[in-house]
Amino acid sequence: MRKAILGLSALLIGAVVFMSCDDDEVISEADLPALSKTFLSTHFSGVNVNRIEKERDNYSVHLANRIEVDFNKEGEWIEVDGEDGVVIPTGFILPKIVAYVDDQYKDNDFNGIEKKPHGFDVDLVRGDIDLVFDKDGNFLRIDP
Repeated sequence: MRKAILGLSALLIGAVVFMSCDDDEVISEADLPALSKTFLSTHFSGVNVNRIEKERDNYSVHLANRIEVDFNKEGEWIEVDGEDGVVIPTGFILPKIVAYVDDQYKDNDFNGIEKKPHGFDVDLVRGDIDLVFDKDGNFLRIDP
């Protein structure tokens, strides 16, 4: 019995420590950088914001259409990610990348895109396909 109580106590202490390490702060849409607000109103017009979290210098916006948009401290998008099966808009994606996907994957849509130091990682809705592009939008490879 004593071991059970000690085990439960350790678990509770661990949970408290884990939750206290979480430095996400819930903020309002008014607290977002202007560039982020413009991005959202341009590409997600009419979509309700469910929650906005600030972690250090980044912002994570959870939208009602099951898409999450992450911004850096300047307000530039760094990742747009839909839940499984959710199609994201493409108006902010380099036209060269959109054209490549339209040409090579006619019956597939964008599920997510992330800016990386090398360029962009793109996830497609069907087939668990991950494409890698350079900063200019040139196709590099399919990630396994």
